[in-house]
Amino acid sequence: MRAIERIKIFYPHYSDLNLVYLLMPHKMTYIVADDDELFLMLIQQYLQYIPDLECIGAFNNSIPASNAIQNLNPDLLISDVEMPLLNGIQLVKSLNKLPLIIFVSSHKEYAVDAFEVDAVDFLTKPLLPERLIRSIDKVRQLIKLRHNTEQHEGFKMGPEESFFIRENSAYLRIPFNDVVYIESLDDFVNIFLQNNTKKIALVSLKNLEKQLPSSHFVRISRSHIVNKNKISSLDSNNLMLDKIRLNIGKTYGEHVIESVIGNKAIKRHL
Repeated sequence: MRAIERIKIFYPHYSDLNLVYLLMPHKMTYIVADDDELFLMLIQQYLQYIPDLECIGAFNNSIPASNAIQNLNPDLLISDVEMPLLNGIQLVKSLNKLPLIIFVSSHKEYAVDAFEVDAVDFLTKPLLPERLIRSIDKVRQLIKLRHNTEQHEGFKMGPEESFFIRENSAYLRIPFNDVVYIESLDDFVNIFLQNNTKKIALVSLKNLEKQLPSSHFVRISRSHIVNKNKISSLDSNNLMLDKIRLNIGKTYGEHVIESVIGNKAIKRHL
């Protein structure tokens, strides 16, 4: 039986085109951590049908998982949030060198914390195989981008209120005004545009913040930079970008309000 036919048995909803992408020869290693032994078996069962994806460690405790990550340097960590001793968020914060991260949890409320530590994705239990596959696809794309793009080539400032990002073999110009917000993915960023599209650039949010003009953009948390002209409302905890709600980090609230509003608010008394 061909590899694509084996995968289709397990993922019948995927088209041949999507399944062919899974067969591309980009070797990727992962470690999985969850205190639920059945879930550890289940996720490895889901992923064993994907060629060039290798599990190099499965742990029901975050401490040995941390040691394995530091010694084996996997491409990807798939981790539950709630675990004994160190939870998944604490595990990631304890690491000096981070793999790409997918968090899995039964509790949706952990999603904010997960993305605050630059997780690629957050999945909820019970885990859907097709949802996991989409996350793995996303990780593959990021690894491919990292391999094909030099760090200093991922992002360049442009003239006339725009910047360039590397896309395939060319540079794509993005006007400041097209950007709604930017989300951190460790040493990558997702750039969300006003036409409901998304671009990925190989540049950290920290370095991007230094290059983007404060007249147009403001950082609101460890994970997000927003276009100030797209903000429809805000308080010290949250802001709205039309229908999109983003949390403002606890240490960012005062700076965000000052940067966005300043002395522009209408006063009751003059």
